[in-house]
Amino acid sequence: MRIGPYTLPNNLVVAPMAGVTDRPFRQLCKRFGAGLAVSEMIASNPGLRETAKSRARGDHAGEVEPIVVQIAGADPGELAHAARYNVDRGAQIIDINMGCPAKKVCNVAAGSALLRNESLVGAILERVVGAVEVPVTLKIRTGWSR
Repeated sequence: MRIGPYTLPNNLVVAPMAGVTDRPFRQLCKRFGAGLAVSEMIASNPGLRETAKSRARGDHAGEVEPIVVQIAGADPGELAHAARYNVDRGAQIIDINMGCPAKKVCNVAAGSALLRNESLVGAILERVVGAVEVPVTLKIRTGWSR
């Protein structure tokens, strides 16, 4: 499997999970054979990005490459800025969260709620992809209706 310039050793990917995929867990998963491990989501809102919790989520010291950071939000400009911010801090792949079903995320039109607004998804993708020189991926779910 390839993502941009990165060839993964296999197709075993550890999905980003809030409260689970912290740096030690990602390192452990990679040590035991995961081809890729994605960070917990980091809010695109600049006011939330500088909390101790978010700074810990953005610490990738000693991680096996490629380093993948998931960003979450609903504002195309904020997401583009968050992508640049994380690339400047070592992210080699940016993943956009369009799959989180948590109420607190969906209530602000982020996560899986984005799948209800195709034009907003398009605007987010244009801005984020245009903002960084690294690959951009999406975490999605099947959608809102059968």
